[in-house]
Amino acid sequence: MNLDQEGMLRGNSTESRRVWETWRAQLWSRFVRLESSSSDADFFGHVSASVPGSNRLSTVHSTTQITERTHTHLRRDPQDYMLFALQIEGHGFIEQDGRQARLDPGDFGCYMTDRPYRLAFDSPFRQVILRLPREKLADHLPCLSQMSARRFDGKAKAGLLAAGFIRQMSENGGSLTDADLANMESVTAQMLATAMQQGTDAQSDVETGRLERVKRRLREQLRDPDLDLAHVAATEGISLRTLQRLFQLDGVSPSQWVAEQRLQQVARILRDPAQAKRSITDIALSCGFGDLSHFSRTFRQRYGTTARNWRNPS
Repeated sequence: MNLDQEGMLRGNSTESRRVWETWRAQLWSRFVRLESSSSDADFFGHVSASVPGSNRLSTVHSTTQITERTHTHLRRDPQDYMLFALQIEGHGFIEQDGRQARLDPGDFGCYMTDRPYRLAFDSPFRQVILRLPREKLADHLPCLSQMSARRFDGKAKAGLLAAGFIRQMSENGGSLTDADLANMESVTAQMLATAMQQGTDAQSDVETGRLERVKRRLREQLRDPDLDLAHVAATEGISLRTLQRLFQLDGVSPSQWVAEQRLQQVARILRDPAQAKRSITDIALSCGFGDLSHFSRTFRQRYGTTARNWRNPS
């Protein structure tokens, strides 16, 4: 649903169309091309420049909404920035590259404008959005692509300094210029990179160990076409949402990981001379694929050819 359609849903009133047109214009001029929708009958949205005449630092204040940047937007409006969202009021969700992060007041997270992303808010909220060129962060974080759609604590250690610096820039923006913000980009990037690396290191050991335990359990059940992720999560003493969040460390969903493991098993067996007499159907079923049409489609997508051609390459 695009903004014009959303406005139509609100009764075709001149006022509702004006609200959505203004909102879209603000989003496009401050950030990138995207689309937004809302179930809120009294939708309100406003984006203001924290520093006069600058798009580098903005404050977003709005009601319930979902905002998405799709592949279509990428083609029409190619941009390569990191957008950092500091949650001031309410809460929101960032989704990108198969990961999802919930931001509560004081938290911050980031997303990249060169790939699709989704932002969701189920209540009124306020965020400060900082725009930084990606290369400013890449110099300090070689694993930058793994940092999007993650929650970072803006109330602890280096996160406290980074979030506090962004908040101070926003609150004192009236005395700054766009050139001032440009001059501060390098130090801001360093502070954020340190905070993100510190936050990632603190979680990585515990979460990586838990993820490996979950993967071991899933490997034991890969041949079961009725594999139940919720049951696996409960067996590990965690929620399904926590299990999904653990797999965000690898940038995939649990279902994507399971499908990839099954496909790899099939591919290995197909190339094994000792298994040459087995039918492709038997192999696919034995590796956990209950739907053969789905198997054929995903195998071709993954390996760029059919299972038959994979088995007997010309």
